[in-house]
Amino acid sequence: MRRLPFCRPLSWPCALALLLGGCTATPRPAPPAPTAAPAVVSRGVDADLEGRALLLLMSDRRLFDAETLGVMLSRSAATREALAVALGRIGEPRGRSLLQGLLVDGDVAVRRAAAFALGELGDVAAAPALLRAAVDDDRECGALAVEALGKLGAPLADVRRVLGALVGDEGPQRLAPFLFRFREPAQVDVARELLLAGPLAVREGAAYALGREARPEGRSLLLSLLGDPGGFTRAWAARGLGEVGGVADLAALLPLVEAPAPGPRIQALRAAAKILSRGTALRPDGWPAALVAALAAEAPGVRAAALEAAGPFLPDPELEARLRAAWATGEPRQRELALAALVAGRVADGAELVRAAAASPDRRLRRAAAAAAAALAAVETLETLDTLGSLESLEALARDPEPSVRVAVIDALGGLPGSSPALDWLAPFLADADLTVRATALDRLAASPELPVERLEELVIASAADAAPDARLAGVRALAARGRSEPRETGAVIAALEPLARDRERLVRRAAAEALEALGAPRPEVGPVATGRDLAYYREVLAQTARRPLVELETERGSLRLRLDCPEAPLTCLSFLKLATQGYFDGLTWHRVVPDFVVQGGDPRGDGWGGPGYTLRDEINRLRYQRGAVGMALSGPDTGGSQFFVTLSPQPHLDGGYTVFGRVVAGEEVLDELRQGDRILRAREID
Repeated sequence: MRRLPFCRPLSWPCALALLLGGCTATPRPAPPAPTAAPAVVSRGVDADLEGRALLLLMSDRRLFDAETLGVMLSRSAATREALAVALGRIGEPRGRSLLQGLLVDGDVAVRRAAAFALGELGDVAAAPALLRAAVDDDRECGALAVEALGKLGAPLADVRRVLGALVGDEGPQRLAPFLFRFREPAQVDVARELLLAGPLAVREGAAYALGREARPEGRSLLLSLLGDPGGFTRAWAARGLGEVGGVADLAALLPLVEAPAPGPRIQALRAAAKILSRGTALRPDGWPAALVAALAAEAPGVRAAALEAAGPFLPDPELEARLRAAWATGEPRQRELALAALVAGRVADGAELVRAAAASPDRRLRRAAAAAAAALAAVETLETLDTLGSLESLEALARDPEPSVRVAVIDALGGLPGSSPALDWLAPFLADADLTVRATALDRLAASPELPVERLEELVIASAADAAPDARLAGVRALAARGRSEPRETGAVIAALEPLARDRERLVRRAAAEALEALGAPRPEVGPVATGRDLAYYREVLAQTARRPLVELETERGSLRLRLDCPEAPLTCLSFLKLATQGYFDGLTWHRVVPDFVVQGGDPRGDGWGGPGYTLRDEINRLRYQRGAVGMALSGPDTGGSQFFVTLSPQPHLDGGYTVFGRVVAGEEVLDELRQGDRILRAREID
């Protein structure tokens, strides 16, 4: 296995000199050390600033060098804390020993950072050290250790055993917020105990775990929480019942539809629709009238949730009339949702409604038509799907000039009976001129790996010239799936993946390396990212991001003021600020709005596939996804760009998975008024 020259162990001066001189992903002899490099530290430059800049460089390149990183252990507490953060972001398992040393550091901030980073690293060998840290004198450090243990999949019994040594409610305070991460049956019994512990934060943590990882044995607890005074708790109890409840539980959910807070109302509506969609001839009393009332609610999120939930409650004359009114005269998003509800409710003229949507000049309605046409077809008995012949609307939409519509057709057809990807219908999409269409088609082959490895390899080779790696990444997934499903082709799949492990993009190299390892082949060295940036650049980044600037987003519904947490995510913040200064966000839409979850914008294509032409490495930090948190949208690790989202309610499961780089500090009421398709009028930094 060939190692890249800049990854071999180096002495500290040589490593620093090499990093100062730049780095590329193409193997070549190490450049000579610049003559000024050794003097950087010796001439009185702030060693801690220099160290933090070097750590930022190594994080951005995903570059691990044990000797270089080990030198940072003798620096200030601030640098040691930055070292822990960097080790978590670099993600190299060899960093575990350094982090375990930092886990017993004399400075509490360093210990906190180390506990969190070990959770990000994901090495189960760190569990014993984290169990000891779970009872640290500092509650936050102990809680972060518990969170990390949950990420590592440590047994819940072990965590409870060590926390049992703490007095009072100290153990529950540390466990409850992260109970949802321990995905095992014992979670329900622990949640039952925590609900009796008293403090609100403990009860909320237990409720979140029960709702997030809903289990049938937790159903009675979820029902009891529907009357809890906390809106967060009621909302997650309703969500959980949507997963494990039955028709008999609809009566208990009904009062939440009239709750004062939007969260419980939205989750109750969704839960009721899920319960009914699992199959029942009953139409519970009171629910159609409640939906009609919710369709006229003041909160846009509640209205949207009612539209989404309405289909299973048809037939009902008044409800159907309201849905038809929304389809005829509603806002664009309302029309999309009303179409889906009417088709799901099997109205007699569903096919005519789909044809009308498919002929619309609005690409959003044409995308909705694709999903609705598939829903219509799914209720028929289809043993085969001859190209697209029996589905006239989908056949027309498959040739739509808008790529996002063609993507919607692939998604729609992929869920139909008899829609084997090996059939001819997928072939035109695999040769599409649009990268996103081809990538989506390849992902269908990953979901149903029926194409021979030779054909998959041809498709991946054809994507080699793409500027973005999406199709090659999808190709890796498709090849890996084929290798798992057809053992006779595993050798050929490995041979096809090996060149991808040397791809110019680290994202592709990493995916191919993981796939090769899963198929039993040696895992290749992934290597660092070729950023083309030297140490001076990262010094300047630290200087520019030492503050927490304000950005104002003017929208059609009012202004949002964001406070950016640049010290926690400097490269992400700097990118966001530069794009805002350039006017990049001006005129773009909030292309995704999910009530009681997130609003998302920053996509120049407006369909969730666009970006600025470059990707950012994740800067995962300990900031939490409370309501109003601003995060970087991703399609996988290290795929950030210009798309960002703002949370409409607490979302703990996003913590540690998506970079938080700011929060809403003014105009929070505007968040609940945003509709999908609304525009960002202007985004600028303000004094």
